[in-house]
Amino acid sequence: MKLKDALGFVSEKYKSPSVCESCGDEFICGATIRGCWCTEVKLGTEARADLRSKFTNCLCRACLEKHADASMILTYPDGTTEFLAGAVRADTQNFHEGMFDFYDRDGNLLKQVDMGSGVTWENVAPGGSV
Repeated sequence: MKLKDALGFVSEKYKSPSVCESCGDEFICGATIRGCWCTEVKLGTEARADLRSKFTNCLCRACLEKHADASMILTYPDGTTEFLAGAVRADTQNFHEGMFDFYDRDGNLLKQVDMGSGVTWENVAPGGSV
């Protein structure tokens, strides 16, 4: 193993460009001893299996995000945000409990937030766009 290849496990700046199997663009793989940016992209079981059946090497961030699950970003009055992976629907009519309910595509309750908390949210489509 060459020294530059070994240093690539420590920092992305030592990595040689990779070619995305999906689109053919060059990109720098983020895999280092600290992790990789690709773990930030939330993939469901089906999407992960589909990608593994089609590709053997890394994809660029743009192509990987095209397969990401839908999600929501919650913003609290103090400015903090929360990424709610897999959330596709917010029930705003749960007055008897006084809670906003956030659900995934299968109808599973992911989170409840007090209606009086001042929280707002936005949908993030698969691929990361708002």
